[in-house]
Amino acid sequence: MKTLLPVALSAFLALPALARNETEARDQGAVRAHVWTSVAGLENARTAVRALTALANDATAWDQRHASDLLKEARDGLDFARVHAHHLRNVTTNNKDAPKDLARLDSDLDGAKNLLGRLQAPISRGVGPDQDDTRADNTMLGGAASDRGLPPGRGDDVTQSANRGQRGGTRAVRSMRNELKAAWDKLDAARSDLDRVAGDFDATTKLPNP
Repeated sequence: MKTLLPVALSAFLALPALARNETEARDQGAVRAHVWTSVAGLENARTAVRALTALANDATAWDQRHASDLLKEARDGLDFARVHAHHLRNVTTNNKDAPKDLARLDSDLDGAKNLLGRLQAPISRGVGPDQDDTRADNTMLGGAASDRGLPPGRGDDVTQSANRGQRGGTRAVRSMRNELKAAWDKLDAARSDLDRVAGDFDATTKLPNP
């Protein structure tokens, strides 16, 4: 009996530590869930922007409805990523950089969404590389109409050369491509931000293959 009392007392005293360990394990599991779900939203947005960029560079593939769908997919993905990243604000961590890194992530995700939002109006009113005034692009030969002596198209506009290896485009099309590039840069920054945030909470952004 005397032997059992110390054992029972030790077990009783260990209960708070066990409960604490279980709580910490559940909290860490929740962290991983929010990080991985944020990764999914961000990667969906990045894929949609890449596909939209491909359409914007190809007059024969351009489709206004597809472009609108991809734009919505990208913006929805960013909202999805932000919602789950916000949940990490309620998780305690000893890493003093976590609040700053979370704020930077939120800012870059919001910036990317705003840049993509600027494309809604031009796409809805028909701006695209398949317009009459971009028919120089429709040949798939590249270059710009003004470089090859082609006549101006609708609105006396002509396609102009781009500086990033893209085919030429009117001012509106080039502006759309520039907005896409700026949004992509923000998405790239957000991906790096999310890697840092995951590290702040002892998690990883790497996802396994099925």
